[in-house]
Amino acid sequence: MEEDSDIICFWLLAYGFFYAYFHIVPPFLKAVLKSPLTWGDTLDFLTPFAVIPLAYILYSRTYKILSSLEPQLPLNRVIRILTKVILAIGFLLFVDGHGLHLSANSIARLLHHMKESELYKATYLFDEIISHFMWDGGVFLISVALIIASYKIAFKSLSWKNFAFLSLGAAFYGFAFTANGIEGQTVIFTFPAAGVGFLIALLFYFHRKKEGNQNPFLFFFMSGFFLSLILFAYWGISRSGFPQFSELGWI
Repeated sequence: MEEDSDIICFWLLAYGFFYAYFHIVPPFLKAVLKSPLTWGDTLDFLTPFAVIPLAYILYSRTYKILSSLEPQLPLNRVIRILTKVILAIGFLLFVDGHGLHLSANSIARLLHHMKESELYKATYLFDEIISHFMWDGGVFLISVALIIASYKIAFKSLSWKNFAFLSLGAAFYGFAFTANGIEGQTVIFTFPAAGVGFLIALLFYFHRKKEGNQNPFLFFFMSGFFLSLILFAYWGISRSGFPQFSELGWI
């Protein structure tokens, strides 16, 4: 059991870190690798190959642990089907949205002198609006699927090292979720989504705590979405709105 909790907490840390790394670092790598391809484009190409496998590993670990915890009870068939459907839709939205953004964003860089053209407007639509809503929607659905799939997991306790991994991973996740929402102009979706994710994880977490158990998945997403809510609120209040980082010259 202790080994299972250590493994889960490590994978959650890895998921939070790589989700943040592959979403935040590429925009800063503006050097051209081979025109019109930048180093950032090249790194960004790897994003789904890092995030999706880690999410699937976490999903598969939940049922492995539940099977060992409750070998005598069959897993709820409806819940299993529901989480598979939500996770599959999340994966599809994430990959499709990322692909749209990666290509449209590269093209948009070449059209910055043609901002009044129909070509630029079409590229902007896919680059800055459609792709980001699909991308962030996919991330949110993946988190919901993992929360639902894992809510029955119960460990008697978690070590300080486990909580350190979870807290660090949640910080990466919450920061990146907020940064993506602000720069991707999806605050109208991601801000309330963070609230919904926080409330779902919070309710399940305290239900587990009442029974004297700990759940690393619920702690991770509860903490990550809570941090995201704080950051969204701070940014909105301090800037009297939600300007993009690029509008402020930060990127």
